[in-house]
Amino acid sequence: MIKIAMVLGHDLLIPNEDIRVYREALALINAGYEVTVFCWSRRLEKYETNWEAEKDGIKVVRVFEDLNGGFFSKVKSFRRALKKLEEKVTEYEPDIIHAHDLEVLDVAINLKNKLDTKVIFDSHEDWPMMERVQNWFIGKYYERKQKKLIGEVDALLTVSDELALRLGGGTVLYNSELLETVNEPVLHDRFGLDGIVAGYIGGLRRPILEEILEAASKVNALSVLIVGGPPKGQSGYTNMIKELEELAVEKGANARFTGPLPYSMMNECYAACDILIVGHYVDERMRGYALPKKLLDSMAYKVPVIVGPYEARQKIVERYECGLVTEDWADALSTLANDKALRKKMGENGYKAFKMNYSWELQEKKMLEVYNELLEGVTE
Repeated sequence: MIKIAMVLGHDLLIPNEDIRVYREALALINAGYEVTVFCWSRRLEKYETNWEAEKDGIKVVRVFEDLNGGFFSKVKSFRRALKKLEEKVTEYEPDIIHAHDLEVLDVAINLKNKLDTKVIFDSHEDWPMMERVQNWFIGKYYERKQKKLIGEVDALLTVSDELALRLGGGTVLYNSELLETVNEPVLHDRFGLDGIVAGYIGGLRRPILEEILEAASKVNALSVLIVGGPPKGQSGYTNMIKELEELAVEKGANARFTGPLPYSMMNECYAACDILIVGHYVDERMRGYALPKKLLDSMAYKVPVIVGPYEARQKIVERYECGLVTEDWADALSTLANDKALRKKMGENGYKAFKMNYSWELQEKKMLEVYNELLEGVTE
């Protein structure tokens, strides 16, 4: 049996499943491969979980390194984590190493010649740009590293056409839902909200939420459902919620904050919405190529979407007429809230496009084709 080692810079299962990695691994298992996910768990002790686990046939092997302390302490922890991952993968002796994101690509490339294995680079983010937003020098470091390492991979996967272009090619696997999941019946109470419900699902980034609450206050009979917790690495969630609730009252916006919800409840959230607002990244440099999963989810659940004028999302919304592109949230909310026929038409348009082009079933097929091509001539 062909052995696949997936390498991941965070835990696959805790606190929540990385749904893209989980589904890729499951698809490979269903296709007859053996898959083990080697992941760096930075909060293992907090969740009192095991070093090794198995779910739905996916074996999970964890290494643990915390990132406490200053810059140089974190660098040392990072290097120790990569070394531990490399040792674990070496013991496994895989036929293919599937590296998820740039932070762990070193591990795969270091082992490529040592183990005579193939390497797939699965780029979920523009890592150099993401780091550059925080620190210019670290961003440049990762930019040089990516340019060097990407020439040594055997296959490249990524999440959007725009990111593929930035990387110089690759097969695009969109982060999307299974049609099977989308078509499951949903029983919900719309979270106690009345009238037309506009939803925001994602990290609680104060600037964009202030804009949404301000816009919602200008639309009659509109409720806002806000689902999510703090962005990764940020604290102060309780205070932020309290401040945003106070702001909603001050603005006169009818808003319901659910806090973080499990992924299994996302279908309930989308089914509760008549409109979905896809917010933008805080830093403008990251907006053009980013294709949020929630945009494809809104299409899957027949919910018209409102997005900002940023290349990846604008292209899809305008091509399939499944929502509105605007910088004026209030105007777009008013247009959709007051036109039921338009909401229905855009929702249906989005679903048709999702079914034909973006469902996870289609993405699985593309990934398996990449594996088949890579394994031509490789014997067990």
